[in-house]
Amino acid sequence: MKYKLLTLCIIWFGVSVFWVIIFSVQDKEWWIGQGEIKNICDLVYYIEEDDSRNTGIIFSLPVFFPAVYAIFIKKNHHWLIWLTTLAIAGYWLWQFFIRYQLCLW
Repeated sequence: MKYKLLTLCIIWFGVSVFWVIIFSVQDKEWWIGQGEIKNICDLVYYIEEDDSRNTGIIFSLPVFFPAVYAIFIKKNHHWLIWLTTLAIAGYWLWQFFIRYQLCLW
């Protein structure tokens, strides 16, 4: 059972990271390095009114459905599920909120 759980957590983590990357990329990130825009902070300040992160947040929330199912419905409280959930949540928070608030790009 542990190999199945480990395999499922690795697959879930990989798919979740891919999904978050797809929906967290701003549509104008390709502007970085052109003209006055040198990093993500300059981009955020330059196109403040054209922010599409809200849509990406909504579409990326389903990455947490496997955790909700495993923890609350199946009552499986294995440490690997919690670790994977925390890793995905941390990456999700970084991509959508923290990197824009702290501007540590």
